[in-house]
This record gives sequence, C-alpha cells and structure tokens, in this order.
Amino acid sequence: MQVLCIGAHPDDCEGSVGGTAILFRQRGDRVKFVSATDGSRGHYLPEYLEDPQSLVDLRREESIRAAAVGDVEFESLEFVDGEVYVDQASTEAMIRLIRNSSPDLVLMNRPCDYHRDHRYTAQLVLDASYMLTVPYLCPDAPALRTMPVFAYWQDRFTESGAFRADVVVPIDSVIERKVEMMLAHESQYLEWLPYNAEPGGPLYDLPEEPSERRRVAKEKLMERSSGNAEMFADGVGFVEAFQISEYGRRPSESELRTLFLI
Repeated sequence: MQVLCIGAHPDDCEGSVGGTAILFRQRGDRVKFVSATDGSRGHYLPEYLEDPQSLVDLRREESIRAAAVGDVEFESLEFVDGEVYVDQASTEAMIRLIRNSSPDLVLMNRPCDYHRDHRYTAQLVLDASYMLTVPYLCPDAPALRTMPVFAYWQDRFTESGAFRADVVVPIDSVIERKVEMMLAHESQYLEWLPYNAEPGGPLYDLPEEPSERRRVAKEKLMERSSGNAEMFADGVGFVEAFQISEYGRRPSESELRTLFLI
C-alpha cells in the first residue's frame, strides 16, 4: 500500500501518525511524510531570525533523522512557514504531490485546527481531492484513476464539530519508536514547544541539562500519548485514531480493516 501523510510543518506527522506509520512499514507498505512548509519560523532564538535558512536546514536534517527512525520517506513542499495560502499555485503543487505519490491512503489534520498553516494545508488537500482525477488540470502529472481514501488524524477541537473516531489503531508495540521519531526534532520538542505558548500554554517544562532534558521530554511525550487510549480504548496503553473524510473514496468496513491493520 502507498500511504501519504501530509502535515503543515516538518514535525507534524510524527506526533500524530508516527505509530501507525511504523506499523504500515512493518507490513511492507510505502509511507511518505510530507511537510507543506520549510519550518523557518518554528523557533525563538535570535540567530534564526537573522539567518532563517539555517533553521530551514536544521529542520530538514531533523526530518531526515526522524524519517530514518520510522523507516519512512520525507518530502517538503517548501512553502514559507506561516504563509500557507489556498491559491492556484499551492493547490496545483498539492495536486502534483498527491498524483506523483499515487496513494491508497492520505492522512492529514482536520481543517478546523488552531494553527492557520494546519487549517490551510488540510484545505489544500481537500481542494485537490476531486481534481486528482481531472486530467486536463496539471497535465504534466498523470491524473489518478482511483481516488484515495482521505482520513483525518485525531484532535480535540469542537467548534466545527467534534472529532469522530472511525478507526482506532493500537500502537503499544511501537510507542517507543514513535517518541524517538518525535525527539529527532530536537529544535521543536526540546526547544520550541517548551517555550511556545500554544492554546493552553507550553507543552511542558524541561530542565536545562541536555541529557536530563531529553529524558524528561520523553517521559512527558509518553504521558501525553497515553491520553488517546483513555478516550478510545480499554486495555490498550497507546492508540492513534482517525476520522474518514467524505471527500475521497468511501471504504467499506472490511477495506478499513485492511487499510488500518485492525
């Protein structure tokens, strides 16, 4: 199977679908993580403001390391971080990306996320969805003959309707590797996220000493990851949940079980 995971930033896929991606790879599926942006604004140190390309380079290196941990591929559309817009050029870039990957399954966040890059990246995928089969649009990338299944990864937003868990994947067997994938993005999980005041405040507080900082971050991420299981499953420590989108192929229950290894 061909699986395409599309996030707005270089670390988005690891935290949301990293466990399921590893399970897909263990089955022999091809998995690609995609970042819509270059990650050039995901930090606070002044040197990255003075030299944003150095942060772009760092985040690409981190993405490659994370991909190696999960044995997945990585690609970036290189949109400027914080400047994702739903326009013709961006939509056509998304169409070409998906067509050239020819996926059976596309995973992404819902278009109701708190971050505008997240929202607009998801909207680009949805706007591309039907056009994937229209050969006269972007004729340089062959149109798909079969529409992929699109699925949203789990979130806790409710203003546009609560997330619906159509599929729940137990990931206990690979949770350690998922967290190692996340921690490969050191600039994010060890620096930016402990600093950044997202809705609800920083993700966690960390000590200053580097090895202790990493150990505590791992503990915090493991604790955070266990929350999904409490919502969706009994007797399972860690899960990832997905909602099937109406915009792609609508799989039968038996196909869903095949797609998601359940």
